[in-house]
Amino acid sequence: PCSALLHLLGTDQETAPALYKRQEGREAPVNKAEKERQERRRRMLAREQGHTSTKPVPGTSGDIGLRTPQPGRREENRTAREAESAANLRSITPLLKQRQRRRTIAVGIVILAVALVFAVFTGAMSASIALLADGVDSLSLYLSRGDGGWPVDTGISEPLQIEELAGGFVELDAEDVVVYSAYGSQVRRFQPGYARPVLAVGGTRFVVYNRAGSELQVSSRTRELYTHTFDEGILLCAMSNNNTLAVVTESGRYTAQLQVFDPSFREIYLWQLTQSEGTPIALDFAPNNRRFAAGTLAARDGQLSCSVYFMDTAQDSEGPVYTATQGSMLLLLDWQTENRVVAVFDTYIAVLDPRTGAETARYDFGGATLQSAEPGIDQTALLLNIRGGNCLATFDEDLTLLAEIPARQAFGITATDTQVYLLCPNAVESYTYGGVQNWARQDLEAHPRAVLDADRTLVFVGSLVEELTPPEE
Repeated sequence: PCSALLHLLGTDQETAPALYKRQEGREAPVNKAEKERQERRRRMLAREQGHTSTKPVPGTSGDIGLRTPQPGRREENRTAREAESAANLRSITPLLKQRQRRRTIAVGIVILAVALVFAVFTGAMSASIALLADGVDSLSLYLSRGDGGWPVDTGISEPLQIEELAGGFVELDAEDVVVYSAYGSQVRRFQPGYARPVLAVGGTRFVVYNRAGSELQVSSRTRELYTHTFDEGILLCAMSNNNTLAVVTESGRYTAQLQVFDPSFREIYLWQLTQSEGTPIALDFAPNNRRFAAGTLAARDGQLSCSVYFMDTAQDSEGPVYTATQGSMLLLLDWQTENRVVAVFDTYIAVLDPRTGAETARYDFGGATLQSAEPGIDQTALLLNIRGGNCLATFDEDLTLLAEIPARQAFGITATDTQVYLLCPNAVESYTYGGVQNWARQDLEAHPRAVLDADRTLVFVGSLVEELTPPEE
């Protein structure tokens, strides 16, 4: 029957397979389009459910894919977004920290600049720099201590002044200045070239000034620091424990002018004295290095009269004033504590209260002539000439007489907190404040020039300096 049917259609058996193939070809495009529609519906459903697919888009070359959502739960999607946010936060955290560090550095620089400006204007920085320099000097002197030792020959046989300096000493004659450390080694020697050289010593520095001129030189133990020439002649200089310097000069408009300089030689105080206030003849700084006592000499009622002014460099106003007994000449001021200043006159000695200017204790010499004075906080020693003979007189803190000791031909004294050294021809004698003799050393080759209470007790004989020890028994 098939053959008959094919014959009726005009085909033979050989062409039948081709006919079937043509029918299959016509059905294939229909099945392929259906599959594509189903695939698109599946992708749309998957996209709605939040899943992705990387299958290529139909009709393209196949190398471009659509990332479509894949099926999944909303919680998983939220977790993924949180993880992505955390990753982004971690990525910007270093940037935030870097910005914070920059802000911190900027704030620190501003604070440092403000502190620097404040330090410059208040003088705190200059004091700190000076303190650092003094510390370097102390260290260098300590490291070279093996080069020194006592006794030493300074080469100065007729000293004008000998002053303790940071455990050592500075010595001055008409031409030379020598500095020795506390370990007995020479640190400096120089010639200031002044006609009338005078010394004033602070804690670790000293000033040499010319009483016949207007120039001064400030030095540390190891080097020269400043040289300054004033417009007027220099009358007086004094230094505090922290090396603050007070300079009294003549003045064209006033009786005198007093300037105070910090350790960097920056002026911090100015006092122009009138004729009624007088001319300063004695100066001493308080332990706080800010206040000072100035003893002045002025003509009142046809006579010379002395006064003591207690001034504060932090204030412009005049402080308390003590007026001395008429006709008495001020010789020495010693500011010992905040409420105790000892004033030595040629006719009496007095303890003054710098807070009020009042006299709290006094001892009159009663016609005796003062030869030497060593005021102290707890005890005081005086060498007095009474009716042609010298006498060592000791006192307690209220200037109550403790002892009177015949001093024969003694010409000077040096005192510590516990002992009084009496300088005699070719000898040094040691006494307690109660008047008991400790010992007498009489083997000196010449008159002792001075006994100095430095790091060690030193005796100066001619140009030789040695440690003062009790004689061997």
